[in-house]
Amino acid sequence: MKSIAIYILGITFVSLLLIGFSSKVSIPEGVCEMQIYSTTTPTATGLDYVDEMSNFNIYHYYDDVIGIKDKSLDNTLGVAYIYPKTSKSAEDIIDKLGAKICLEQKLEDGVSYYGYVRGLDKSVDIQNKEINVQIVSNKDNIIVGFPLIMGSY
Repeated sequence: MKSIAIYILGITFVSLLLIGFSSKVSIPEGVCEMQIYSTTTPTATGLDYVDEMSNFNIYHYYDDVIGIKDKSLDNTLGVAYIYPKTSKSAEDIIDKLGAKICLEQKLEDGVSYYGYVRGLDKSVDIQNKEINVQIVSNKDNIIVGFPLIMGSY
């Protein structure tokens, strides 16, 4: 059976945020940055900076452990993990997640995959397909977003 550690961590983390529990979440091995997309302000240790957007903010974390203390993160829109391209490939992550790739988009310096992973709660509809994971491979990184990457890539 293929390892699905990142899949389980993603579900666990998003679930904890959605139901509002206080918890400590370890950033998966190999990840250099974790981003939380939320309309509320999390009170968490390890926050490095915030990108303020018009409808939501992106909270950037680089520490090994994130302590989420805010119990009102009901409006969390998603999460993304950034891997240096030297540590993972998009194909490795697709395999580990067991993702069914529904759409592929060529980018100037890479490719974006849109897929579906069984068991995730949040999804979006793109071209009449249910999408709950986006994986981008660019010149420097592999970015995995649940359900989508909401920042730049």
